Amino acid sequence: YTAVQYVFKAAVYNRRADPQNTRSEIQRCVPRHCGGGAVNSQEFSELLQSTQRHISAVYSGAVNGNKKEQLRAYTEQYLRQSGYTDETELKALTDRLYSEMAEYSVLTKYLGRKDIEEVNINGWDDIAVTYRNGITEKADEHFLSPRHAEDIIKRLLHHSGMIIDNASPIAQGHLPGNTRITAVKSPVVDEDRGIAASIRLLHNSDITTGKIVTVGTATNKMVDFLCMCLRYGVSFLVAGATSSGKTTLLNALLDTVPDGKRIFTIESGSRELSLVKKKNGKVVNNVVHTLSRPSEDEGLNIAQEDLVVAALRFDPDIVVVGEIRDSEAYSAVEASLTGHTVVSTIHALAADAAHTRLALLCQKKFPIKFETSLSQAAQAFPLVVFAHRLEDSNRKIMDISECIVSGDGNRQYHTLFRYSITENTVKNGKYIIKGHFEQPEIMSDSLKKRLLQYGAPADVLRKFETKGADYK
Repeated sequence: YTAVQYVFKAAVYNRRADPQNTRSEIQRCVPRHCGGGAVNSQEFSELLQSTQRHISAVYSGAVNGNKKEQLRAYTEQYLRQSGYTDETELKALTDRLYSEMAEYSVLTKYLGRKDIEEVNINGWDDIAVTYRNGITEKADEHFLSPRHAEDIIKRLLHHSGMIIDNASPIAQGHLPGNTRITAVKSPVVDEDRGIAASIRLLHNSDITTGKIVTVGTATNKMVDFLCMCLRYGVSFLVAGATSSGKTTLLNALLDTVPDGKRIFTIESGSRELSLVKKKNGKVVNNVVHTLSRPSEDEGLNIAQEDLVVAALRFDPDIVVVGEIRDSEAYSAVEASLTGHTVVSTIHALAADAAHTRLALLCQKKFPIKFETSLSQAAQAFPLVVFAHRLEDSNRKIMDISECIVSGDGNRQYHTLFRYSITENTVKNGKYIIKGHFEQPEIMSDSLKKRLLQYGAPADVLRKFETKGADYK
């Protein structure tokens, strides 16, 4: 539907208007809404319905297509006819009604915001907003009813052609501006809650390795170690839960890659990595960004796995899979085992859990003996970085682990760096977490050999052969 079609659809749903009743409709709303201070939810709901009926009846021939400014003007005119004279109140109500009819109701003001990370609709009357600084707050506003919440989420999902209804109560989609939405409705959620949804706003990262150190996510030495591995041919995974900072960390590390190296990125649905550098209007580095294109039509479907295979024909120095989540895991493992540098994120806990999940995903492509898949996963990605968001909303690299696979396939994990928590208390409702970084072990001889073979200078390697979480 176009914006105006939504107005007509809602008008038909509420009650088909009779042009002869328009004036009485206006008069009916005057004593209830005008001159009585703030409009409550029930009054606003009735005003919204009467506005929709009025515009549908009187202006259906004049308003067409996507002429939203006409809709705003007719809404304001209707309110003036209804008796609203206070200009401040008139503008506020016009904006609110317009947002209901042509935009996304109470969600409109949050979409596209640079300081917001996620908007969670837990039910029609419960909206929580998570900001990029990690703070989560409950919104003062909410939808008018379960049906109202459902209608607005359907409107959002329409952007990506997705439908949510009783037959398909779970839907995922993408919005303009690099925003991802996942929604579930009754009967998956309780009918009196209406619908639940997660709206994730994906921002081009402006976080550098310097900022990662400054905010305490890692030390200089840890960041330098990962940058060295990335530059000199060591594939690794960044593991962690949602909102743990995996992609932000990966983006910052990739930003340190010399401009002459070719980077090929692969993501699904929406782009979070932003690596192209420009100077004086000219691109100075060597980056190819790609997105998968899921489709139920097998002939039109382009999966991440297809893009991994295609990437190897571009002679890349580094292949980046935004998140390994399906059978592309096998192609990523194969690419790394055949000498390509591959980095990715994965939803998992620390090293052993990340390799286990990777092996399980590989099984979806070729269900060989699981121990073989596990061994291949560990050989392909000998390093795993575990990122985590603590209870105080601070993000930390909790550990960087190396896995050594012996000739008989046995795996041994060694923690090269970790964050050790010494205090975790709650005072006056606030979390107080203290800790420090440490380096329990140094890298293995096999990892040093691989780095040297790919061109790492010996004096650079020596910086990491002395224990210590940071440089002295």
